[in-house]
Amino acid sequence: MSDSFAKLTISVVKRVHGRAYLTLSNGEVISMPRAMLKERPYRAGMPFDRTMFDAFLRDRAYPFALEKAVSLLASRARTEKEIVDALRQNAYPEQVIARVMACLQEEGYIDDTAFAEQWVGARTSKGMGARRIRHELRLKGVGQDEIEEALASADEEEILRAAVRMADKASHGRNLSEPADRQKIVAALARRGYDFSTAKKALHILMEQQ
Repeated sequence: MSDSFAKLTISVVKRVHGRAYLTLSNGEVISMPRAMLKERPYRAGMPFDRTMFDAFLRDRAYPFALEKAVSLLASRARTEKEIVDALRQNAYPEQVIARVMACLQEEGYIDDTAFAEQWVGARTSKGMGARRIRHELRLKGVGQDEIEEALASADEEEILRAAVRMADKASHGRNLSEPADRQKIVAALARRGYDFSTAKKALHILMEQQ
């Protein structure tokens, strides 16, 4: 039998995070969701049929992908982009990912607007300014309109109180009567994402308190 008609076998099975990599006897490397090895435990030396493998992924990947998505959401709220990225990193097919996301959205498990509001509240309480929060939400795939709506609904007094707490923390070991030290405190707040106006107000309040 010629090499072109020789049956493929699996040479190596390598597990890396959420993926399994199958190295075939012809040198090709293909990936699959690691979780699916529970149902079909591919091992080195086994024969490999690409048609059967593709059918297996197509027909059985959905419940595994849905379970993965639900487990991610159970640990904390996530954006649509975060779930999609996680499923892609685990080698789930795009059509399966689309089906999972449609299910999650239909059931109300994915809501980027609500996520943005929760994120703004949580990060504000941790002393993060609007610029930094905006950047974080963009990285998580939240749309600009949702971001601005969430920031607009934030409690301005809570934002200022958090900025004062951060200014107080940055002031340790500094002399507030020295312009250079005051500038360093404002710079520290700017690094946390506060705009110049909020940073100056926080510094002024801190100086009055002290």
